[in-house]
Order: sequence, then structure tokens, then C-alpha cells
Amino acid sequence: MSADYESDYFVRSRKVRDKPPLWDSFQDPPAKRTSGSDAYWKKLQFFLKLFKLFTYLLVFGVVLGSSVAANLIYLYMAGNTNGDAKVRVCSKHPVLLDGQVMAVRSKLEQIAWVWALIFAFAAPELFTFLRALRITMFKRERRPSGLEVTLVTLFELLHVVGLALLTFTVLPQLDVTRAAMLGCCVCFVPALLNLLTGTRLHWKSADMFVYGTSILAMISQGSVFLIWPAMSTQLEVQLLAIPLLLVSFRWWENFANTHEAIAYIIRNIRCTRSRYHTYLYLAPLKIAVFGLMGFLLHGEHFFDYFTLFVKAWQSHTITLTHTDGLQDTLNLAHTTNASFIKPASLGQYTLQSSNRAVVYALLLQVGAAYLCHIFGKFACKIKIQHFSYALPLNLAAPVTVCVATLLAQMRAADLCSLHGLLPDYLTLQPLAQDLGQLGALSLEYALWLWPLWWLAQIWTCLHIWQPRNDKNAPTEKLYVCPWYCGLLVDQCSMMNRRILDWSDEYLAIKSDLTTPRDPVLALAADINASRDIQEQDKIPQLIVCATMWHETEEEMIEFLKSIVRLDEDQCARRMAKTHLNGGKADDEYYELETNIFFDDAFVLDEKHCQNKRNPPLNEYVKTLTRTIDKAAFEIYGVNIKIKPPLKIETPYGGRLVWTLPGRTKMVAHLKNKDKIRHKKRWSQVMYMYYLLGFRIMETEQLSARRKAVIAENTFLLALDGDIDFQPRAVQLLIDRMKAIDELGAACGRIHPVGRGPMVWYQKFEYAIGHWLQKATEHVIGCVLCSPGCFSLFRASALMENSVMKRYTLVSSEAMKMVQYDQGEDRWLCTLLLKQGSRVEYCAASDAFTHSPEYFNEFYNQRRRWVPSTIANIFDILADARTVVKKNNSISTLYIMYQAMLMIGTVLGPGTIFLMMVGALVAVFTIDIWTAFLWNFFPIIIFILSCVYLKQKFQLLIAFVISALYCLVMMAVLIGIIVQMLEDGPLAPASLFFLLVAVQITIAGLMHPQEFWALLCGVIYYITIPSMYMLLMIYSVFNMNDVSWGTREAPVLRDDGEESPNDPDNYLPGWLSDPLLIDSELGEISLVEQRFWKDLIKQYLKPLELSKEQKQTMADDLKELRNMIAFAFVMVNAIFVLIVFLLQLKKDYLHLKWPIDPKDFVSFDRDNLHVGIYRQYKELDPIGLCFVIFFGFILVIQFIAMFFHRFATMSQLLATTQLDWFRSNGQLSDEDAALELNGSAVHIARRLQRPRRLFDDDDDVDAHHYDELELGPGDAHRESLARRQTIFRLHETRNKQQSDYSDLVRNFEKRFFSEDELNMKNLPLSRKSMKLFQERRSVAKVNAAATPGGTPTPKTGKRPPLVVNAQKKVSFSSSNTQIYNNGNTEL
Repeated sequence: MSADYESDYFVRSRKVRDKPPLWDSFQDPPAKRTSGSDAYWKKLQFFLKLFKLFTYLLVFGVVLGSSVAANLIYLYMAGNTNGDAKVRVCSKHPVLLDGQVMAVRSKLEQIAWVWALIFAFAAPELFTFLRALRITMFKRERRPSGLEVTLVTLFELLHVVGLALLTFTVLPQLDVTRAAMLGCCVCFVPALLNLLTGTRLHWKSADMFVYGTSILAMISQGSVFLIWPAMSTQLEVQLLAIPLLLVSFRWWENFANTHEAIAYIIRNIRCTRSRYHTYLYLAPLKIAVFGLMGFLLHGEHFFDYFTLFVKAWQSHTITLTHTDGLQDTLNLAHTTNASFIKPASLGQYTLQSSNRAVVYALLLQVGAAYLCHIFGKFACKIKIQHFSYALPLNLAAPVTVCVATLLAQMRAADLCSLHGLLPDYLTLQPLAQDLGQLGALSLEYALWLWPLWWLAQIWTCLHIWQPRNDKNAPTEKLYVCPWYCGLLVDQCSMMNRRILDWSDEYLAIKSDLTTPRDPVLALAADINASRDIQEQDKIPQLIVCATMWHETEEEMIEFLKSIVRLDEDQCARRMAKTHLNGGKADDEYYELETNIFFDDAFVLDEKHCQNKRNPPLNEYVKTLTRTIDKAAFEIYGVNIKIKPPLKIETPYGGRLVWTLPGRTKMVAHLKNKDKIRHKKRWSQVMYMYYLLGFRIMETEQLSARRKAVIAENTFLLALDGDIDFQPRAVQLLIDRMKAIDELGAACGRIHPVGRGPMVWYQKFEYAIGHWLQKATEHVIGCVLCSPGCFSLFRASALMENSVMKRYTLVSSEAMKMVQYDQGEDRWLCTLLLKQGSRVEYCAASDAFTHSPEYFNEFYNQRRRWVPSTIANIFDILADARTVVKKNNSISTLYIMYQAMLMIGTVLGPGTIFLMMVGALVAVFTIDIWTAFLWNFFPIIIFILSCVYLKQKFQLLIAFVISALYCLVMMAVLIGIIVQMLEDGPLAPASLFFLLVAVQITIAGLMHPQEFWALLCGVIYYITIPSMYMLLMIYSVFNMNDVSWGTREAPVLRDDGEESPNDPDNYLPGWLSDPLLIDSELGEISLVEQRFWKDLIKQYLKPLELSKEQKQTMADDLKELRNMIAFAFVMVNAIFVLIVFLLQLKKDYLHLKWPIDPKDFVSFDRDNLHVGIYRQYKELDPIGLCFVIFFGFILVIQFIAMFFHRFATMSQLLATTQLDWFRSNGQLSDEDAALELNGSAVHIARRLQRPRRLFDDDDDVDAHHYDELELGPGDAHRESLARRQTIFRLHETRNKQQSDYSDLVRNFEKRFFSEDELNMKNLPLSRKSMKLFQERRSVAKVNAAATPGGTPTPKTGKRPPLVVNAQKKVSFSSSNTQIYNNGNTEL
């Protein structure tokens, strides 16, 4: 349909209903409370804002303090390498009343400081080497080209040579004030390139002011090359230009981004992942070059630096010379510090150096530089770069100069002022001895030019004030070089910060980087390609793909409420973009379309279906149709009548198309199982080929590169029909997709909902699984399964070879049927992992799904999950070599970790069996054979029942045994507590139990929103034998059952007792169903019809198996079941037998527990002999196996959890807007525009949202019944106030009801009205409010000139995806409209 038709149809399709009678006018408005997914965000808001405020201040202080400390200590270390300088020593001693004591630095002291500077330089290079080693060993990265290696090596070595010259020649000859000022003078090459290449991308246009300022910045940086050398007679200072120029070469590539002459060179060396191969040898080479330069420039004999290395770090003798005034030398040793003075000869004395001074200085410098880099990177990741990164780094230089000058002048004025801070023989070289001399020398050395150098540095690094990175971007997207320069940490942090995001147009599409091309042709192709790609191609396209089958009404309502919330959020962002931000989308803008794929949507029984071409809808589809209005009512609190859907016949069945209140589309694809293959996997194949194959690849108007960019920014949100989530949860997943290019899928934190003990068990199980297992997979490798109930997939990852195509394979073997059809979500992720895509877990993205509430339903669900999980993990382990080679996120160590988990899973029943044997022995004080038999008989009975009985009897036996084990586990729990009191908490069993309990408790504390899940841990504990032993046995012995296991209820139909031959027993066809009587009829284009027919014929034709084929498959499944069950039983039996036999010999095979032994004293009365002996607790074989295996895994998971929690907190902080501090003072126009743009979505959401039931409309005078003025004794009015509902019902019935079903119309009605808008509680300054009113006035003028309002949007502005989109195909009915979903963009 055209946009004009849709808009008109949207308005005129509302039915005017008669007013209800007064006796039926009572209402049931939804309560204004938060629950489910909404509750989690409400609880977090205040805490996150408070924590972000604290983070702002903390990161600012750490970055500023650590950068200043690193610079000061660097200057301090460099100054102490000058052997010619003499230091005045504090002489305030009882017998040394006047005169001067001078310290002469010894050779050993200078060697120690030279080595300290080398180590300080080497520390970040060591970090670079280790990172490069990890990535090249555990990741798959292409090797660098010869050009890349040459360029990177050349400029890195030039930087190292310049830094060595600066450190060992220039800085030792300067006072600390001028040395600190030189830190601002290492930007000459960046300033020059900033001018020549025109890469000041933070300016919209480069006018004369910009060019003039850039020229002045370059001249200011170059002025130091002439001024100070001209004023000095020292050769080292005269050659000052050489080290400063060479040092600035390191950051040249960041400031030479878009110049066409060097664009190809930039392309080669900016592949940061590739350059890690270069840093493997370059990092050690840089350390070696810097060290050799330091040895040569310092001037001592070369071999002395090695032969005297150990002595240099030990305490050695410092020579002191007393010039005059020495009266007595005997008491010079009575000093207040650890150093002491003893007479050596007349006028000369010795002082023992502090052997820790150099070590402390080195550690503080390295630690401060590291903290500056880490906290600075953290600030960039969570988007607090302005206040906590750019500001402190720019302030670091002046603060360093001021603090260095202050400390040096304090030491010069009073030699004992820093006596407790620095050793007496070390100092910061002052510029002058007093303040008068300080002023004169400042003028003499032209130090008044230093503010210009500092301002030139600020101008050159202006890009750090306008960050362009995504939230939580990886290091390679934030910095050009992977690590930092430890000796110039603040300058390096500023100039190493990327000006352009690495995914901008000057980079080629990643798929082209592996293909060697001619440089000239490559450059031309990239320039043309960048012009071809449009901005709308980069807008995220969110396509919701939900699969439904037999969901209940309650579950459907939760799902539809989530979709309505998404629709509202997208509409608010669209309105903000169109009317408030001048057409500019916010950072979180996305286009939205919803698709629901309904399996088995029709009643095909011949008793109820008269016409197979027009079959009736089943009750589940009808429930979906009826509950849409209910879901909107729950969200908006007012009756909203969504217009009837457009109904369309399709080759696979039918299609219903709703236009939601926010004017986004929701399409229900109704699958006829006689026309198309049913079940969830084939629905996924259906939407992947339709949305990605047809609507992207078949678009002839788009070039291949545009299709690649669109696919990179198209995301499929896979959902189940009972999911509950907030738009924020989806946005967090999209943020991860934006930040990491190789990310193919991302899943959120799934919370089970429901009632009863089984749900309580699952709450704790899901919590532990996400807190520990998924977090560990995310940190040390990548997640192996992204659950289909709530996961986001990148279109380009699904379109890779051997993903979509292989996903269409029909299960021809029994093992493949288990792997492919029983766990389709896990198999899809396995295919993604094998093709190199990464799968992540985003803990901040919460979703709620209905979980099984009954024992049988839960067991059947896990009966399907367990075999498919084991099969897919075995598939990855069996092909580990290929997976490690292709996937950057999967390493050999990660494969080993998964192999350990697999061993633990397979041997889990045997381990639990042995644990129960040991527990019964310890708690009930019975012999081990009795305990063995007590456990053996229930297990063997259950195994035999799984072989010979039907599933309902198996489940009954499992339930009874589980109940008995729960009672036993309660006794075991009490027994453990009693044993802990007897043996103490340091006994082996007690200690392990406490460590596990403490670990889980800490994990709960690290997840405060989910801490209450720990209360369900008791249920989890007492059901361990059932879930880890009986459930595994049940799953293995029933793996031949490939039914779904849940929601197996029969298809509902209309009630009736009619006989089969009664014509009234036929249900109406879906096109003439009463629920759709007001719906108009449409059709799809011929191109799409042909696509569906070809797709069904190729991949989705219903499987028609003969009885022989079905029997063969059933026999194969049974044979597979028998083989795996036998192997499973034998492996566990052998394991139990070995450990049990070892347990029988525990008197000989046990280990002595070294912790907390008990000492005993015995007395032999007969022999009068006193004996003293020590008794150790014993660690038996069962306990040893359990502690070693599971203890090691728990340690890994516990450590990984902390890393993942930090990443999650970073993501939450990055998405939290701190709007508490808004200035009502004078803001610049730019700041006011930024403030308004930041609140535009919030304003649009408020203006478009419908009035809740009983709320006052815009055109009604505000009259609140709860604010009635009551006089004293006015009992009648008080009674009326209590009964205000009656007045509300009358008033609501009598006044004209407003139609709030169109959010766009709601927004425009309020935004374009002449009334004042209610802008209370909005975080806007007065200037921003004024700007808002100006934009509103302009919008009113434009709206008046453009009648018709805002049309229903197409989801995107790309060219039509079908050429003959406007071609009509006529039905016999006159009201038929063409529906071409190809004309609706992704």
C-alpha cells in the first residue's frame, strides 16, 4: 500500500461505538506499577545515576593524579642520571650549625637510575608484547604486509631514538620547571599534519579561523626548537629540536587519515589486529634500542651497566663534601632518617644510600602511568570522556609544571623541607634559588611562551573533546597503538586516541582486506565505494522474528506488551528525529519491523475444514488477534483500538499485517503445515531466507558493497512467543553489535517466571548458569549457545558460508536429528562459531520467559535440551582444530575448559552417586556397603523403568525417587552442619562446602538485582540428585523421543458437540472469520509469490515420509539411544567402581589434610610413659576427586565472573545519562542544542503517550477530584470526595472520547497546538527551553505549509526492493489492495 493510503486507512478504519449503558460503565484500569522486566530498570535508575556521578569524580581524580605523578617521577628519575650535578644536603644537625654539605652522585647511583628509566619505558612495551602474544596465539589474524612492517617499525624506532635522546641528554641538563614544560612540545608532527592533510574532522567546515589557528599551533610547537637552544651554551640543549621532532613521529598516522596521497598506506597500517604480529618482535626491539641508546648517551663504560647491575640496586656509598663551618664530625651520624654520615677524611664524608629509593620511584612511575591509561580507557568506554578524560589530561601539563616548580623551589629555599619525602642526596633540580631569581630567569628563558605551547597542544588534540566511538568499544577502536608510552603518558593518551572511528569510510570492507589488490585500483575503488554508501545504510535495522505455536493468552500478552513498548520507543525516536533534532537521529536510533511466524496456524481437520484453500484459524491465532488491544491497554492505561489487520493470502498460508500505534508494522505469518514445513527450525529458515535472502540480496538497485553495509547493520531479534523485555534490553544488545565487528550473536540475561517449586529451582539454576558459566564463556572464549527466546543475530553473520545454507539440511541420520532438531538454537550458534563469528552474553539485557511449572513438563523440556547440548559441544570438540583456526575468540585453552565441563557432565551421575554414598556414611553413620546399596537399588530401578516402561511411568518413578532424595539431602545438609561444628570449619568437607557457599553468596552480592535468587538455593541443593543424576539418565534413555516435550496441548477449536456430518460443524474460513470481518484484503507482489514458491520447493516443502521411512528413523533413533546409553552407563559404572574401590582402601590411600591438625597427649600408667602425637584429618579419594576437578572449575568461573561484572557495569554506566546537574545560567547555543537533543526522545515520548484512563485531556479544564476543597463539617462534600469514581464515570461517559490509537497524531496534536506544553520535571535549562519553543514554532510553520500530517513511515528510505513494486494484481473483490513487503525496507 502507498503511504497516503495507509495514513488515510489508519484514520477512517476506526469504528464509532455506542456509549455503554450506565450499569455497564465500570472500569478496570491497569495499575500504575512496575513488574517483570520493567521493575528491573526502575530499581536500577537511581543507583546507576549515583554510581555514575561517583565514577565521574573518581576517574577524573585518578587520571589527573596519576598522570601528574607519572610525569613528576619521570623528571625526578631523569634528573638524577646527571653525574655532574651536585646536590646540597640538609645540614640541620646539633654539631653542624653552618656551612654547606654537597652530595656527589656515585657511579652506581647513576647506573641504577639509568636502569630504572629503561624499566619504566619497558613496562608498557612488555604489556604490548604479552597482548600481542595472546592474540597471535589464541586468535586468527592475518600476517602484516611488508609495507606495514616497514612503516610501523620505522616510525616506532624514530620515536624510541627521540625519546632516548630526550631522556638521557636533554632532561638531565635542565631544571625541573623547563623539563616539565617540554612535555607540551612533542606535538610538532601531529600539528603539521593537522594543518596539511585537513583532518580537523571536529569542524564542519575549515574556515580561515581554523586554518589560522592551526598555523599558529604549528608555529608555537616549532618555536621551542629555536628559542631555548639559542639561549643555551650546552650542546644537549642546542640539539633540542632533534629529540622533540623524533618523539612526535609516533602519532603521525592518527593525524593523516583522509589525505588521498597516503590513504592506501593508512589502510595497510591501520589494521590494528594485523599489526600485533609486528609488535611481537617490535616491542623487544624497542626496549633493546632504548636501552642501548641510554647506555651510549649516559657515558659510562658499556659493560659496567651489566657487571655493576646488582650492586647498583643495593645500598652503596654517597660522597659528601663539607665546604666550610664544620666544627665536629663525630655526631653527624645522628640523623633522623635511615641514612648515616661517618667521617672519611678532612672535609669529606660518606652517606649510605637508600636501596629502596630507586625501586619505589620505578614502581610508582610504572603504576601511575598504568592507572592513567587504564582509567582513561575506561572513561572512553563508558562515554565520560569530556570531564574524566579530556579535561584531566589537558590539565596534567600545567599541574605538573606548577607542582614541580613548587617542590623544587621549596627544596631550594629550605634544604630540609622534603627531608621525609626524598632522600637527602636526591632532589628536583630547581630553576632558581629564590623567588626573585625565579622571576628574572623566567623572563630570561622566555618561559612566558609556555602557555602558547600548552594551548597549541590543546588545539592539536582537540579531537579528544569530540569522541566518536561506540559505547564499550574495544581497545583497537579507541587507540591507534595498543598501549601507551610510559614516559609521556598524558601526551600519548591524547594523541593516540583515534580521531576517526576505524570503521569509517577510509577503511575498506573487512572482507576485502584479505584480497591483495593493486594499490592504485584499490584506492580508486575505496573512494568510489565510500561515495556509494549512504548514511541510511548504516542505521540499525531491527527486525523482530518471533516464533509461536501453543502459547497461552497470558504469555501472548507479555510478548505483545514488549512489542508495543518497542513500537512506542521507536516512534519517540522517529518523532525526535523528525521534529526536534532537525532530521538528525540520536545515537540509539533504529528502524523497526516485527514478524511473527505462527506454526500450525490453521485447523486442517476435514471434520471442521470445508475448504482446504480457505482453512479456519485455530484458537491460538484467534487469541493473538484478540489480545493485541489488551496488550496496548496494559501499556498505555487507556482503551486503544488498533485497526484491523490487513489479511493476505500467501503460498505458505496467510499473513496478517497490523499497524501498531507507533506506525510500525507487525506481520503475523500464518503457516499451513500442508503447504510449508512446520516446527521452529523451519520457521527460522523461512525468515532468514525471506528477510536476508529475498529482501537484501534480491535488491538489484543496491551495489554489493551497499548490501554488505546493510547486512552489517541489520539485526534479527529472535524471540519466543512468551518473552517479556524492555526496549532498553534490545538497545544494549545493539550497542554490543556496534562495538564489536566480529560479533555474530548476543544474548541477554534470561529470568524464568512462574509459580511453584520447579520455578524456584530454575530461578537459582538460571542465576548460577548466567553468573558463572555464561560469564566465564564470555570472558575466556565466547558463549556456545545464544538462546532463541531472546537473542540478537547480525544478518551478515547468518549470511556467511555454511550457516544459512547448512541450516536448511534435513536430518537424515539419527544423530543429526538429535543435534539439528532438538536444539536448533544451539546448532545455529555452532554454525556461527565454526565460521568465525563471536557470540556474547550481555548480563545487563534482561528478559523474562515463562518456565515449566510442573515436574513432568520440566523433565520433558530438559530431555530435549540435554542430548542436543552434548551433541553440539561434541561437534565443536571433535572439530576443535578447525574452530580454533577460524574463530578468533576460541583458543586451545578454551577448548580444554569445555572438554573438562563435558567430562564433568558425562560423569555427573557417577559423581553424584558417590557423593550420596559418602554423605549417607557421614550422616547416618552406616557402613559404606549399606550406603552403596541404598543408592544403587533406586538408580537401577529407574534405569530399568526407562528401558521398559512408558514415559509417564518413568516420570512418576523419577518423581518419587526425587522426593526421597530431597528428604535425604535435607538430612545431609543438617549432618554437614553438625559435622562442621564437630570437626571445625577447616576440615576438608567443611572447608569445601563453605568455600562454595561463600562463592555463590559473593556472586549473588555482585548481582544485587538478583540477590533474592539465593533464597531458592535450598531447593536447588536438595534436588541435586534428581537434576544431576536422574534427569541425565532420563534424558539419555529417552533421546530417541524427538517430540517437543512442552506445549503439546491439542489445537483448540470452537466448543461444540455436533456430529461430524453436521454442516454447522464446519468452522468459517480464515478470510471470512468474524474476527477479521473488518479487515481489508491485500496481496503480495508477483516477485514475492515466485520467491515463496521457489523457497518452499527448494527447502521448505512438507516432509512426507512413508511408514517404512518413519519406522527406519525410529529404529535408528533407538539404536543410537541404545549405543549411547550403554556407553553412558559403562563409563559411569567404571568411574564409580574405581573410586569406590579406592574408597574401600582409604586407610592406605588417603591424604593427610595439613590444615588444623589435632594434638593429643597420652599417659601410660603402667610404664609411666607420656606420649604426644598429632592426628591429621583425612582426605579420601572421593573428596580428592571432587575437590580437584570441581574446585578448579569453580575458581576459573569465580575469577571470570569479576571480569564480566566489570564489563557489565561499564556497559550500564555507558548507557546511563546523568541529568541531575543542569545549568540555568548562560549556556552557549551549541551547549543548549546538545542538551535539547539529549532530551529530545524523552520529550517526544511524553508528547506522544496517550492519556491514561480518567486522566484529563488537553482540552478539558484541569479538575482533580482528589483536590476538592473541604470546609469544616462539610461531611457531604467529604463523602463526594470519597466517591469521586462515580463522578469520573459520568464525566468520562458524557465527554467525547479522544482517540489515542495513533502516537504520531498524539504527538502532532500536542506539539503543533497553541497551548503551553507541560514541561515539568524535564532536565532542561531555560536556554534549552527557549530553543525548544523556537524549533516548535518553525515546525508549526512547516506543518502549515505541508498539509496531511506525518504519513505512515516506511521502515527505511532505501530504494524499493522489488522493481515492479507498483504493479497491481486484481482479485475479484473490489477492495483488494496489493501488499508488497519488498517495498517496505528492512
